[in-house]
Amino acid sequence: MAAGRGISKMRILGIVALCVTLCGCAASRQETAVRLGQQYIRQNVDALVVRFGPPANTFKMNSGETSYVWQLGNQTEINTYRGTGAASTQFCKVNVVATPAGIVTQLHTEDANIYTGLTAAVGVDVSLCATRLGT
Repeated sequence: MAAGRGISKMRILGIVALCVTLCGCAASRQETAVRLGQQYIRQNVDALVVRFGPPANTFKMNSGETSYVWQLGNQTEINTYRGTGAASTQFCKVNVVATPAGIVTQLHTEDANIYTGLTAAVGVDVSLCATRLGT
């Protein structure tokens, strides 16, 4: 009986190690924003339109710059347990500020950690934007 428990614990440890290893390959929120910034800051905002399509929202600022927001996707999860439940919607937004000439000067991503439970417990910070953008 003790040998069976040892195997079970070894399997659990193996699964935890595999999750940590696999999740280590995905990008965090900060890494995703940095990678996108490296690609698009100092580029014309048209490059973002080509990749993501038209922005969901634009705002002309008093400075003459324009703020752009791309809503790249929503993911709604509904968890139910014994007749009660909770819904959460996760999203990926790319926020950009461009000069009057259309040159990107700032880029930020906004989203939520898509992993919960065991992967979140071991400190995994993988963003929905990273998943959607393939970073």
